[in-house]
Amino acid sequence: MKVNVTNLYGMAQSSVAQLAQNEFVRNLKSMDINELSIYWYNFMKASKVERDGRFAGMLASLQFGDIVIFQLPTWIGLEYELAYFEKLRSYGVKIAFFVQDVIPLMFKANYNDWMQPYVRFFNQADLLILPGKAMEAQLREEGLTMTNVIYQNMWDHRLDFEPNQATFKREMTFLGNQERFPFTKEWNHQTRLRLFANVAKPDHSLNIDYAGFYPENELLLKLNQGFGLCWSINTPTQDERTYSTLNASYKLSTYLAAGMPIIANANISCHQIIEDNGLGFLAKDLEEADQIVQSVSEEEYMAMAKRVHDFGFLLRNGYFAKRILVETVQNLITHG
Repeated sequence: MKVNVTNLYGMAQSSVAQLAQNEFVRNLKSMDINELSIYWYNFMKASKVERDGRFAGMLASLQFGDIVIFQLPTWIGLEYELAYFEKLRSYGVKIAFFVQDVIPLMFKANYNDWMQPYVRFFNQADLLILPGKAMEAQLREEGLTMTNVIYQNMWDHRLDFEPNQATFKREMTFLGNQERFPFTKEWNHQTRLRLFANVAKPDHSLNIDYAGFYPENELLLKLNQGFGLCWSINTPTQDERTYSTLNASYKLSTYLAAGMPIIANANISCHQIIEDNGLGFLAKDLEEADQIVQSVSEEEYMAMAKRVHDFGFLLRNGYFAKRILVETVQNLITHG
């Protein structure tokens, strides 16, 4: 018996979805897992011969009775995921769906057409790995009947260096493009915002330091002061704020792994972890976030930064991914 984990390739190098899946597999390499690579392509335009050939090549290493952790979504489409799932079933394997995002909950335009097909798909797994209890509750409202569920809670983020403890500065850092996060276009708060984005239109009347775009290994070296802002708002096309209560934020783990205390939406999905471990502050709006940063003492900040640095050890060494793997394997074996 082998444990196999799917892994996404072929998307843009800046794709957080691909980075997150790659990171999950990288954290499990020392635990003797077998990688099943999935390369993005236009499945709907491919012939049956091409589809079958791709599946045969990708699944050649599978054996009867194996375990497969299927990372979802593949961003190729539900039609592809259903076809891949049927091929997996033909090998007699046990299948855990690691659901990292639910597309019809992310994008309003997809909800009516795709919500129920996705829920029916999720109900076919032997085990679901969900971001947290809030996502499970939402899916139950949508018709989820599968009862075999474990939780991710947080992404890991391995670093190739040990970061120093963050230094005190009344400043917030944000990672994200302005089109997706429009609150960065109208930042007039007392606290300066350091914005890392590959798409930004500088407005020097705003209290923003436009820090530019860096490859991840360079970026992480710069996340060493002030607070990491994990923030979203709802827009006409995406309920970003609502969705942040359901999914696990890769951005948040980036800050924590680098050692930065957090400022986050009050109802972010992992708010309990932040509160229980003293990793930062939760705010109901950006005005409150601004006030928090302006009022925190250096002594309070440094104590928090020490807790974040210690907690970050878990993320920098892949312990959340390893726990998921152990719980998944134990569950699928003991539940037959």
